Amino acid sequence: MTNQNNNRNYPESYDSGYRGRRFRDDGNDYAPDNYDVTQEPSVNQQRPQNYQSGQQRYYPDDRRRQQPQGYDNRRRPQPQNSGCPQGYDNRGRQQPYPRNDYGDNYNNGYPRDRRPRSGYYDDRYDDRRRGSGNNPGRKPKKKTSTGIIVVRVIAVILLLAGLGIVGVKLYHYIDDKLSHNKLAALSQDFDQLYAMNNDFFGWLKIDDTVIDYPVMYTPYDPEKYLHMDFDGNYSESGELFMDADCDPNGMHYLIYGHHMFNGTMFGSLPKYEDEDFFNEHRRLRFDTRSEMGEYEIFAVFYSQVYDDSDDVFKYYECANLNDEGTYNYYVQNVKALSVYDTGVTPQYGEKIVTLSTCNYHTDDGRFVVAAKKVQ
Repeated sequence: MTNQNNNRNYPESYDSGYRGRRFRDDGNDYAPDNYDVTQEPSVNQQRPQNYQSGQQRYYPDDRRRQQPQGYDNRRRPQPQNSGCPQGYDNRGRQQPYPRNDYGDNYNNGYPRDRRPRSGYYDDRYDDRRRGSGNNPGRKPKKKTSTGIIVVRVIAVILLLAGLGIVGVKLYHYIDDKLSHNKLAALSQDFDQLYAMNNDFFGWLKIDDTVIDYPVMYTPYDPEKYLHMDFDGNYSESGELFMDADCDPNGMHYLIYGHHMFNGTMFGSLPKYEDEDFFNEHRRLRFDTRSEMGEYEIFAVFYSQVYDDSDDVFKYYECANLNDEGTYNYYVQNVKALSVYDTGVTPQYGEKIVTLSTCNYHTDDGRFVVAAKKVQ
């Protein structure tokens, strides 16, 4: 049955929230009086807007009383947009910003307080600092222990000490180079060199290498120039010096020199391990105050400083080769140790120059180059 009063006051369209139920306003708010059931329309039409005076419509999905446009739900007129800046309402009143979990204000998603979020809490969220329940909070930073501070201080001291040592060594390298450059200018004036230092014995030179140095001889103090320069000052590289057991007028000159990491002194001597390098530098010059001499290399070998009890060939014990037997014994063993065959063998009566330097292939290792005088 169709309710005629309902047909008079309500259209056929209705919301699907309360299907088939329609309400009529008899003056009592939210008081349905009559309803009937109808079929659902095929097209969901829009809800009618009717603001006739003395009459209001109520719908199931919006039970609040609809107000005319421009009024709030208390029938107070709403102010129009006055163009106030962001963060203010239409009446010019500042609006509060929402707060995040840390208690910081946000404005349109951006924090007004730019402090980092991690580990920052304010009084409103003090429970996060203490930690509770499933939120243990962030543990406070522990104070650095005294032991760690001591270790750091020691590390800094060691670093500074290392830098100081490197600086001192670099200074000595530069100073030694300048000193040797000054001596090289006098390499042909042996009388002046001897006048400057009476320990001067001769000059050793290998073309196309850095080996271009004076040779000192001090039989009364065998290692005097181990860390002393030509002028008597302390030096990392020292000077080349001859073995104290050598006869200055004999058959053998055994010369020692440091294996410097910067390549100075005998630092380039191990290059003779390469046979190609040997072929390009087969000869050397060793001039003394009494004679000039050119020498040809006949052996290149590795050795070491052995214990006194070791029954092996020890080249450094053959400083004096004036005896023919000792001379042949030395030549035979040196040739046997050579890393390659040079095709040269000295005969008794030909002077020999042996160059020796430290090497690191074994403990107390040595690298040795032996040459005979060219007639």
